[in-house]
Amino acid sequence: MSSNNIYSLKNLGLPALKKIEDFAFVTRLSQGRITYLAYRTEHLYKTYDVPKKSGKKREIAQPNRELKAVQAWILRNILDKLSSSPHSKGFDLGTSILENAVPHQGANYILTLDLEDFFPSISANKVYSIFSSIGYNKEVSSLLTNLCVFKGGLPQGAPTSPKLANLVSAKLDARIHGYAGPKGIVYTRYADDLTLSAQSVQKLEKAKNFIDKIITDEDLVINRSKTKLCGTKRQKKITGLVLSQNNVGIGREKLREIRAKIHYLFIGKNIDYSHVNGFLAFTYGVDKKSYTKLYRFIEKMKAKYPSSEAVTELHNKAIKRI
Repeated sequence: MSSNNIYSLKNLGLPALKKIEDFAFVTRLSQGRITYLAYRTEHLYKTYDVPKKSGKKREIAQPNRELKAVQAWILRNILDKLSSSPHSKGFDLGTSILENAVPHQGANYILTLDLEDFFPSISANKVYSIFSSIGYNKEVSSLLTNLCVFKGGLPQGAPTSPKLANLVSAKLDARIHGYAGPKGIVYTRYADDLTLSAQSVQKLEKAKNFIDKIITDEDLVINRSKTKLCGTKRQKKITGLVLSQNNVGIGREKLREIRAKIHYLFIGKNIDYSHVNGFLAFTYGVDKKSYTKLYRFIEKMKAKYPSSEAVTELHNKAIKRI
């Protein structure tokens, strides 16, 4: 590794790794163990399928405890110190589904696209290029790549996959924004969900074909069944949040659903307390206005029904968030 590369790595606040022995030293594992984890990955993952809403299945590849710990080290000490695209709104500090939806508020038309098998579609070569581009030599870049990929792509289940997907997708984001931005089209991406918005439907219809070509050129595939173009007469929804002219939030339907769950909890129906509390925590993070309504409902229910241990805990946690 050249002195220039070492300087570049240190300047980025990254560990100046020159060989496998260096990586073994910083992770406090033997060189033999690191080599085993990097080159016997087929034995180190537990794989299982989870059903998608479409009826298809998604493969989850869960690394074993030791490999996951090494991946967590790579994420914390290398990947998290690198900046993702400004258009990426997921899996980075300060990003969220709310941050993904807000830039599109007030738009008349919204186009949403979904990338099929997003993580596995990101090849080992593209992961290698990330490590190589920041200054690591061939030996270290190959090692880090092998520790992060499974079956030639990113495993859905590894802690490194979301950040690596964002870093690899920076070129995709730049190309789409390069086309969309000058035309007054707003673009954001939350993992595999791409959103474009504009005041004119014609702009988005023209953009769609061009963006299809960019996505294909980046070796990614659009899930056609999830492509949606919403106009002025249809509810606009982005990564689960509902957009109106003046607000971004959970929407009336979801608000009613959570109120019903709270009511069931208070009257003693068989519903999980942590499930309800999770909905409340989520609402607090993305829609303070709706959370205030739910808090008031909790206060009303607490006064109406005798308290139980779960109800008291729910009420106390709700108070702490206000």
